[in-house]
Amino acid sequence: MQDSPGFPITRLERAVQTLLLLALFCVPFSTWLTNVFAGFCLLCFVAALATSAPLRAALRTPPALLAIGLLALLALGASWSIGPHADIASALKKYSRLLVLPIAVATSMRDRTMPARALAAFFGGAAVLATSNYLVWHDLMPASPQGWWRIGDAKDSFSFKNHITIGILLSFATVTCLLGATYVQGARARVACVAAGILFSFPIIFLNQGRTGYVALFAGMVVLFLLRVRFTLLRTSCGMAAIVLLFVGFYASSNNFKLRTDDLITEVRTDQKRSPNGLRMSYLRVGSSIIAAHPLAGLGTGSFAEVYAPTALRDWPEDKLGHTRHQPHSEFLLIAAQLGVPGLLLYFAMLGSLLRPALRTRSFHADALVLLWVIYVVSSSFNSLLWDVTEAYWFLLLAGSLYVSARQQTAPGKFTSQGS
Repeated sequence: MQDSPGFPITRLERAVQTLLLLALFCVPFSTWLTNVFAGFCLLCFVAALATSAPLRAALRTPPALLAIGLLALLALGASWSIGPHADIASALKKYSRLLVLPIAVATSMRDRTMPARALAAFFGGAAVLATSNYLVWHDLMPASPQGWWRIGDAKDSFSFKNHITIGILLSFATVTCLLGATYVQGARARVACVAAGILFSFPIIFLNQGRTGYVALFAGMVVLFLLRVRFTLLRTSCGMAAIVLLFVGFYASSNNFKLRTDDLITEVRTDQKRSPNGLRMSYLRVGSSIIAAHPLAGLGTGSFAEVYAPTALRDWPEDKLGHTRHQPHSEFLLIAAQLGVPGLLLYFAMLGSLLRPALRTRSFHADALVLLWVIYVVSSSFNSLLWDVTEAYWFLLLAGSLYVSARQQTAPGKFTSQGS
């Protein structure tokens, strides 16, 4: 239903919705604008809670409660943290973005058009991001004299965001477009969805050098296939083989894909300590030792840089960044190192509560939520996405909105613009 009986949506709630959509639109290309819109969205939401009983009731959903609980535990973790005050404050500021998940859930429960509008807002921003990548590739993207955005070159055509972030965002955009092609009616609509998917995927494979994007796209395509193709042993085997062959083709035809894949193989084979893979292995060793030594409470919020500094200074003695490596490029490792196993279980509970309704029904929005969840979780295994501003807002805002649509689904398999 559009709103609760006797409780029409107020102007203040409409303002919250607008600010949330603006933040989501800006996520792919502007951190500053995202933070501004998200900040005002939070302020308006707090004010709206005072006048809207249905909005307050929406906060009692499992994902909202678990997100608030995780943030409260992170705040409590500051009391036993070994990190310096500045690191603790910085970590709490980053994790305060968890508050946008309850906002997305509550506003979507009050207005069932929000999930479709949230996806549209994200796709608008993703189109800006993809277009800017193409412009960099053709040397047409202007640089910012003030340093407001960075651009790459023809060999690594990134813009606005780094290639890791670009790969994650455009991978989700790609597989969601392909998902749409399986739901929409009419040949033209299907062709348009497939074409959009190709346009979003091309920068990942051919223009950027982000290996995370390759993994995210592969995982997304596998899950998309499993969601939309009726399971038989023959179909599943042929489908998996086709996806593998597609990526073999990417390896053979893309210089960036081949270069970055070969680099990874070399790093693993030679165990290069100063390579990206070597650095991640170093993080894994230190993070695992923290969890083993402090399984119940970790070392507190914002503590990772402090505990990793001796390793950084030993392995990179000439590197002045020894005390500024604040996260181990794994969200699961970072949460457990700060809060112990109980904190990690609470984080998993939040993620599980978001996915649960999407597994009970089949619809465009439910399947989009599964794709979002899988890409986020897979990428979080070797990146700290909740720690990073862009990925955190991307996931929390979209997941909160799509969760509500999946939860309210009553006609499985039926696709409309509102996912109902």
